[in-house]
Amino acid sequence: MNTSQRLKILTESGRTVFTPLDLRLLWHEPELSAKVSAIRMVKNGLIVRIAKGYYALNNRYNSYELANRIMTPSYVSFQSALRYAGINFQERGEIGSVATLGYRKKIKDTVYTYAAMKKSLFFMAEGVVARDGVSIALPERAVLDSFYFGFLPDIDNPEKLNKEYLVKLSRLYPKTVQNKIKGLL
Repeated sequence: MNTSQRLKILTESGRTVFTPLDLRLLWHEPELSAKVSAIRMVKNGLIVRIAKGYYALNNRYNSYELANRIMTPSYVSFQSALRYAGINFQERGEIGSVATLGYRKKIKDTVYTYAAMKKSLFFMAEGVVARDGVSIALPERAVLDSFYFGFLPDIDNPEKLNKEYLVKLSRLYPKTVQNKIKGLL
């Protein structure tokens, strides 16, 4: 397989961020071959190395997609999901996600943080969707996640929250979260 074929496969994959494992699987190559190919493609300016173990087609990669790739499984939540949904207008240099382990990593100007949620609650898919190659919390789940971890969500546009769905979804969370939702409404 030549370099243009590799680049075509990456472009057609619909992704903007790749790990070495992704490259191996997409190119159907052994680990060393994929690594050498990636290094050569970076050197020739065909792809960019975002950080150790993360590549992108260019510098306009989806940072939420990168958040999902850094820690798998995870989903983007908190203020980041609220901003994505147009409920929060404040730009932050941080993307918050929920995972089964806590973790923090800085790449370029963005800090990627992961809060560890109880597995039984984390693996309930209700309120988490896949959009544009990103697993992200719906606004209602992002609010509930914020309360679950003791954060106060910034809600600049409350009309976009589905209050009935928020109450329904809150029943999956502990009583303390449910009480905070009652106070919010």
